[in-house]
This record gives sequence, structure tokens and C-alpha cells, in this order.
Amino acid sequence: MTAADEYKAVIAELTLGFDTDAARNAERVEQLQQEITELGKELKAASDQHVVARVGNILAWEDALEILWVESWMTMKPFPKPDRLAKGDPATLVTRVEARVAELRSLVQRRGLRR
Repeated sequence: MTAADEYKAVIAELTLGFDTDAARNAERVEQLQQEITELGKELKAASDQHVVARVGNILAWEDALEILWVESWMTMKPFPKPDRLAKGDPATLVTRVEARVAELRSLVQRRGLRR
């Protein structure tokens, strides 16, 4: 084998290695793009849930204020800031808030009947 043939063999081997790396990198890029797409969808869904939870809590707060309007001796604070450390499913949390408002409404109605 001549020096030129050896040189060509080495170059061919290197080129094959580069081509293999490029193909592997292209596959990884495609995989990462799919992961980014999925994470983007999850982020959008979480953001939508956050908005729904926030609106639900504001509406529940307004319901509570309306229910307690008859209790003029009470002073109500402005809508509280959200607890950034709260954990849980936003839909479950909104449901719990709505249940508390229903309990409040029931208590106030019963109290009104006793007067």
C-alpha cells in the first residue's frame, strides 16, 4: 500500500467518523426539538390552569364579599396575594375554594334565619 493509499484510507475513515457524528447529532437535535415541543405544550397547559385558578379564586372572593355584605360590622381585606409556595392541582384547589364559599353562604343563610 502506498503512502497515498494510506492517506486516502485515513481521510476516508475520518470522513466516515464525521458523517456518523453528524447523523447522530441530527437525530439528537430532532429528539430534543420534540422534547421542547412537548414541554412547551405542558407549560402552556400549566399557564392556562394558573389563569383559571386565579380567576376562580377572584370570583370566589367576590362571592364571599357579597355573602358577607350583610355583616356590615366586618371589615374585609383586599383580595389576598397568591401563595407562591402552594402545591397541588389548580382545579382541585379551585374546587376547595368554591366549597368553602358554599359553606360560608350556608352559614350566613342559617344565621339570617335565626335572627
